[in-house]
Amino acid sequence: MKGPVWLVTDGRAGNLNPARALARGLAAEGWGPAEARTLRLEGWASRLPAELWGLPGWSARWPLAALAEGDLARPWPALVVTAGRRSAPFGAALRALSGGRTRAVAILRPGLAAARFDAVVTPSHDRMRGANVVETLGSLSAVTPEGAAEAGRALAARLGPGEGPRAAVLIGGPSRAARWREADGRALVAGLAALAREARPLVTGSRRTPAGLLEAVRAAAPTAWVWDGTGANPYPGVLGLAEAAVVTADSVNMASEAASAGLPVLVAEVSGLSAKLRRFHADLAAARASRPFAGRLETWDVTPLREAERVAGVLARDYLGAVRDGGSDG
Repeated sequence: MKGPVWLVTDGRAGNLNPARALARGLAAEGWGPAEARTLRLEGWASRLPAELWGLPGWSARWPLAALAEGDLARPWPALVVTAGRRSAPFGAALRALSGGRTRAVAILRPGLAAARFDAVVTPSHDRMRGANVVETLGSLSAVTPEGAAEAGRALAARLGPGEGPRAAVLIGGPSRAARWREADGRALVAGLAALAREARPLVTGSRRTPAGLLEAVRAAAPTAWVWDGTGANPYPGVLGLAEAAVVTADSVNMASEAASAGLPVLVAEVSGLSAKLRRFHADLAAARASRPFAGRLETWDVTPLREAERVAGVLARDYLGAVRDGGSDG
């Protein structure tokens, strides 16, 4: 093995999951074992805007002083992978303090100069350019067709008997990048009611899903199975049982995960999409991975997204040179 890997994040699923996905791909390239390290910051540091962490002239050592606990103590690993602006300064700090012996890869825009990392991995819709920037289609996902199929077998018993095709339905909600309107919810419910006449919808929501929307789906599509919110989100199993996925347009992650499971993605439009989200959906459609949702089940041949595996190969080949086994002691 080429040395241990730390996955340094704030612990949120939207950051930890892509880091884990990349670590799995890097394991196939000889990197590991991987260990998740969750940042625990002092109170003042948690209130500091992320944009201020990488101001020119600030010492490489100072981010470590913001830690409430010593999760980043020596010996440092051969590679540190961060995800998100809050964690990126710590990857840059370990790289600088180790004299480059600890390699650093940042997932998503780091809020720092790309030159402070060995590589930066960002979705193409972010339009970040640089000699060491590796672009992805959508977000890195740990979902694979094989993993989804296994989860689907475990979920099948919970669904009970049922015949005919199934459609995964992944519902997000309003955000700064997608405002939504009440009319969007009504259109989605009507579309799912029509879909239910030819396929059984398997529906999961998120913490952003508008209050009452899932109840409206239950009433309009009585044959649908709707996750009640208890226990772990069953969406991997839902993807494994479905022939296609209906995904609301507000979420890059949900659409990326459905495409990574190898499903045709039917995008349910919502209002007020940001320019980034519009670019992402244009890229996904150009890859023949998605089409607009029109209230019916549509399937076509798709190639599963395997961006984490692809990016890991690019990093290993082009950006992560030979390292000393065991990492760095600083």
